Amino acid sequence: QALELLASPHRDLTAFRGFKDLAAMQLVAPGRFLDGIVFSVFLLFLSGFGLFIFGEFHKMCVITQAKKLGPFATLMEKMFPFPKNQFTFNLTHIILFAILIAVLSMAHHPAQDLIKDEAEKRKRREDREAKDKKA
Repeated sequence: QALELLASPHRDLTAFRGFKDLAAMQLVAPGRFLDGIVFSVFLLFLSGFGLFIFGEFHKMCVITQAKKLGPFATLMEKMFPFPKNQFTFNLTHIILFAILIAVLSMAHHPAQDLIKDEAEKRKRREDREAKDKKA
C-alpha cells in the first residue's frame, strides 16, 4: 500500500500515516556530525595521552626504578615484553585504544536499571497517594 501510494503520480503523502514516522526516523543525523567529530578528536587525544602515561610508567618500572622495585620490575618486564625494554606505540595503537574506550563506555551498568526502577516505583506511589487523596 505504501509503495503504491508513493509510486502513483497523484500521491497524497498526508494520507499515508506512516510517512511522518519514516521521515522522523533517520539513520544519520547531519546535525550531530560536529558532535561526533569533537568527541572522536577528544577520544584520540585521551587515548594517546593514556598510552603515553602507560609508557612512562613502564619506563619508570623497568628502566629507571628497576633496582628499587625488585620483583615488581621483573614482573612488569615479563608481562609487557618490548624489544630493548622500550614501550613504543603508533597511530594504529592509539585508534584501537580509542575504539576500546568508546566500546567500554557504552556498556550498560546495572545501577542504571535500579535507579530507573526506583524512580518508577516512587512515581507510581505518588500517583496512588494523589488518587487516594482525591477520592
